[in-house]
Amino acid sequence: MAQSTNERKHQVIIDMNDFLLEYAAKKLGNKDNLAEIVFEAGKDDLKGLDDLFKDQGEGRLKSYQAVGEGAISDEPSVTDQETAETRSEALTKEAMAYLGKHLQEFDSWKNN
Repeated sequence: MAQSTNERKHQVIIDMNDFLLEYAAKKLGNKDNLAEIVFEAGKDDLKGLDDLFKDQGEGRLKSYQAVGEGAISDEPSVTDQETAETRSEALTKEAMAYLGKHLQEFDSWKNN
């Protein structure tokens, strides 16, 4: 049975946050409030993650945005790079907002 667009998008957002938190755990250690720390750093500007990780954007670009970009570029409706980048940026912001609304869930998944 094929996934709906919303189900697929939801799964991509979860994957993006999972990859980001795995990266954060490697850089910062597996803290009980890791999701909160990451969210606070990236909620206003995703480049805040660069300062948190002290990695010149590697985590933000490779462990977060790249996951979203990959999913978007697989969509048949995306035919050019500019559209992919615009939609990826919007998806990344949406994923960060989702993280902020589900902090306890992400922390409990990471601590199990």
